[in-house]
Amino acid sequence: MTSPDPHQLIQFDEVGDELRRVQLPDDMEPRHAVESPTGTFIVSRYNEQLNQGDVSEVNTGGEVLRQFSGSRLLSLGDTPHVAVDSHGNILVADQYNRRILLLDAHLTLLRVIIDEHQLNDKRPRCLCYIEQSGQLLLGLYGVDVEVFDVLCG
Repeated sequence: MTSPDPHQLIQFDEVGDELRRVQLPDDMEPRHAVESPTGTFIVSRYNEQLNQGDVSEVNTGGEVLRQFSGSRLLSLGDTPHVAVDSHGNILVADQYNRRILLLDAHLTLLRVIIDEHQLNDKRPRCLCYIEQSGQLLLGLYGVDVEVFDVLCG
């Protein structure tokens, strides 16, 4: 669970008991976070100063290890939700640009796996990747849920 004020992420076990709190840098207002296979956390946030989102890898001490904020060919919009597979690949909902990105475990862009045409210009709000079946469930603004067959690993 993420908390924008104070800037923290809180990890719980499967029955809801708190495992740890990670204090994040003051300039990081998190939107969503998931644990990676290596025990770090992948955190999405929206940077109001830059008017865009980014995705960071953070260790259990709150130190930012690496960050993805787009590239010169691909800018990021708001990134409200992320998912991670067992290989460390990261799926990112890029809400304003109406697409889903696939990053590798080093936060390097691999490709756009779902674009605005496949989403019928709807904005992704949340996502859930089911690795065993290769299905990606997307919650879109409004009341829509879409299911896509993707293989990320």
